[in-house]
Amino acid sequence: MDFDAIIIGSGHNGLACALILAKAGWKVAVLEKADIPGGASKSAEITQKGFIHDLYATNIGSFLGGPFYREFGQDMHRHGFSTVFADKPFANVFPDGTGVGVYKDEEKTNTAFKNISESDYHAWQQLKQDFDATVPQMVPLMEMELPSWQAGKQLIKMYRTLKFKRTMELGSLILQSPREFVESRFESEKIRALFVPWAFHLDFGPDVSNGAVFPYIEVISNHRNGMGFTKGGISHLIGSLIAAIKEHNGQILLGKSVDQILIKNNKAVGVRLSDGQELYAKRVVIGNITPTQLITRLLKKEQLPSQYVQKAENYRYGPGTMMIHLALDDKLQWKAGEEFSSFAYVHIGPYINDIAKTYVEATNGLLPESPMLVVGQQSVIDTSRAPEGKQTLWVQVRALPAKSKGDAANQIQPATWDSMKGQYADRVIDKLAQYAPNVKGIILDRKVLSPMDLQNDNPNLVGGDSVGGSHHLFQYYIFRPIPGYSRYNTPIDRLYLCGAATWPGGGLNGTSGYLLAKKLLRK
Repeated sequence: MDFDAIIIGSGHNGLACALILAKAGWKVAVLEKADIPGGASKSAEITQKGFIHDLYATNIGSFLGGPFYREFGQDMHRHGFSTVFADKPFANVFPDGTGVGVYKDEEKTNTAFKNISESDYHAWQQLKQDFDATVPQMVPLMEMELPSWQAGKQLIKMYRTLKFKRTMELGSLILQSPREFVESRFESEKIRALFVPWAFHLDFGPDVSNGAVFPYIEVISNHRNGMGFTKGGISHLIGSLIAAIKEHNGQILLGKSVDQILIKNNKAVGVRLSDGQELYAKRVVIGNITPTQLITRLLKKEQLPSQYVQKAENYRYGPGTMMIHLALDDKLQWKAGEEFSSFAYVHIGPYINDIAKTYVEATNGLLPESPMLVVGQQSVIDTSRAPEGKQTLWVQVRALPAKSKGDAANQIQPATWDSMKGQYADRVIDKLAQYAPNVKGIILDRKVLSPMDLQNDNPNLVGGDSVGGSHHLFQYYIFRPIPGYSRYNTPIDRLYLCGAATWPGGGLNGTSGYLLAKKLLRK
């Protein structure tokens, strides 16, 4: 069976790429080994009937602000995609029973800052001014291939717009660690704590250089836009992409595991499936995968240059993630106040030093004594996700080792994640109960997904790394995924990569699939 393009993996970047190519008249097939498409973007009733949980990714703000949605959003909406927005995007809570939130409402946010620190209120106003001056120059770069002439022109435009002094200040900010970023601007530990968890959504501990960028952009973007979710669960986003692809005669083949990429004269010409069937691609084969999969599953190492193989073998993954999904009989009652029951996200670090301790423990192979929690209250925002009067709870536990060498609390014996995950989930619920005391009494059911569960469901999530590979400076920007191969190319002609392991990296944005498709159409 012949196609113009074969795409391996049905993550949202692969689907974005498929839609663009199919709409341009290419004959496209997307192959997915799982029975459910979407990669890390899936929703399901995994606790009780009527409770719809986003299994992994949930926040679609970057996607809605990205180039793919701007151009193809209408195609998605015609096929059932719908959004809901939280005007209370996120908050942090603290051991003293207080909390601080960021609202879409400017006055409420200003008041929240003023109540903590008058000085930090003024620093917040200055930060927003800096954001308005610099981010419109930065964001276009995140929607361009790196390196490229287009990106070079944007850098020149940035320099001419910002002038020397502000360009240097922005460069310094980009290289700052999250701690350096907040400590140079704010005096209150609570205000500082609002920003730092956003870096930890990737793999930036508080003291890792270049970790300031995501908090800088994400905090103010959420404040300005609110936090976006897919109505009815994120699988509806995936479903709308698939329906649009099929509308243009593209094929989505589920339960089809690719065993080998077929190479002839150093050109990718197709794939062989695990059942022995061979499918051929006249133009390109695209892997929505990490370099690790390329060299360990899909190609023989001798088919690639030794330097590429060596670099792919050294591709680095960040610490793991645990997902805990709860079906609740009622809303959480936060010690910080009833207001916090209606924020989309509640971060529990609680402070920078706590997150730094967790990061060091996890990267040293220890089960953190007190991990950072991202508590998602999606059903408060989207009532279609739970039966009337009930709630879902989405708890992302950051960060954990892929394999445990020990327990920082000396309570859990190192073992496989299958045998440890229940005990560790109990530790997480105990921590949550310190801030929302009613939680244990309202749990109807729970489902725990360990770092190994994440990897088993999606081989791109190696060790439970939810963002497809470390975003530290050596492996980001023009160095992602491998120096010299940041433009979605590989050493094999007509073989390309997209997805979280490629620029602009992890998170739900669709940009790498978009940029690759546009590149292929230009060629």
